[in-house]
Amino acid sequence: MQTDDLISMMTAEHRKVDTGWLRRATWLAALAALGLTITLILGTLGARADFAVAWMTLPVIAKALLGASLALVALAVFQRSLRPGLKPGRWLWLALAPPALAALWALATLAQAPTESWSALIFGRNWRACLIAVPLYAIVPFVILILLARRGAPVDGRLTGTAAGIASAGLAIVGYSLHCPDDTTPFLATWYPIAVATVTALATMVAPRLLRW
Repeated sequence: MQTDDLISMMTAEHRKVDTGWLRRATWLAALAALGLTITLILGTLGARADFAVAWMTLPVIAKALLGASLALVALAVFQRSLRPGLKPGRWLWLALAPPALAALWALATLAQAPTESWSALIFGRNWRACLIAVPLYAIVPFVILILLARRGAPVDGRLTGTAAGIASAGLAIVGYSLHCPDDTTPFLATWYPIAVATVTALATMVAPRLLRW
């Protein structure tokens, strides 16, 4: 068989590689993870008592937006980290913008409030619950994203883990916002970012072990 004939035979059934399936799979997995996380939170913690009235108020919307914006940025980086040859790491810094905006809003709120009320505004009634619940419920989306990552080809496990951690924490925040009764901006700007940092640090350490080729 001539070389040209061999090449022709090998390329006869050539089909264009679908490089977009990881992108589609990432967003579908995130939606599934969000739905499952919300179901777990409502099934275990329940919605806040005044949810029927509070769900369209600015504080509740702000919590959900914080989580959603973190998840969107991190998921965009995550899905690109699963394909060799791309360099998505520089975009991960955009995840600092939502907490920074929340911090500026919190500082403005504290500046207008009496000093003696600062402790109540920052700590609220459930700061410990927030630090426990967000990392705990972030486990579900993190597991789902890591299982998806194992179907890709991540070359930087730490980057993939960091992005998965931020996204998982963001999705957990969206779900937890349906339960959290503390509505002050200083509370939002303090304990939610700490919870996100906790999840991200753990995910960054654990992911490379789970994604080792």
